[in-house]
Amino acid sequence: MIVPPSPASPSPIGAGSCTPGYSYAGYAGRDGVSGVAATISASVLPLVSSGHAAAWVGVGGTHEGLRNASEWLQAGIAAFPRLGLRVYVEEVSRGSARRFSDLGPAPVGRRYRVRVVETSRDVWRAFVNGRPVGRPAFLPTAGGSWRPVATAESWAAGHFSCNRYGYRFEAVSTLQAGRWRSLGEAERVGDAVTRERAGFSAVG
Repeated sequence: MIVPPSPASPSPIGAGSCTPGYSYAGYAGRDGVSGVAATISASVLPLVSSGHAAAWVGVGGTHEGLRNASEWLQAGIAAFPRLGLRVYVEEVSRGSARRFSDLGPAPVGRRYRVRVVETSRDVWRAFVNGRPVGRPAFLPTAGGSWRPVATAESWAAGHFSCNRYGYRFEAVSTLQAGRWRSLGEAERVGDAVTRERAGFSAVG
């Protein structure tokens, strides 16, 4: 939409304030990359009254593609009302409609290694625990490369009640010049983030 230390204790779900509508809690890299990865888990079962509460890595966004097209690829875990936590991948290729793939349940505490990688020029692919998921995404840019994003995301579906979640992102890394490296300088997205050496916790 980042040699981890020993995990910090997550804040209790519901701690702090939240914002109705869309809200985010994570990091966006400053430089273009050819891949982004993180080990993602839910420390508690999210409380989702409407919409969703997700944790994902990816590239692209609304009106961020060539000639302001909406293009993105993201993968991670998400909670929905009555469905609980799910593993998912979402793709919007240039000129195509949004595709959302539900990959099955995601138990609380289970860790998923999620990668989004450029596999050939302007073609990106998502992987979960080493296996390709979803369909390849065609994501051309106006120049340069996509910035990596690792973030929690909550959407309250137009209601004024807030969803609650607690997610962990470990070993956040980016692929540059053929090498995976820990995400260095990055812009914080939202406020409910506690950053560590190579990851962060997001609580909403």
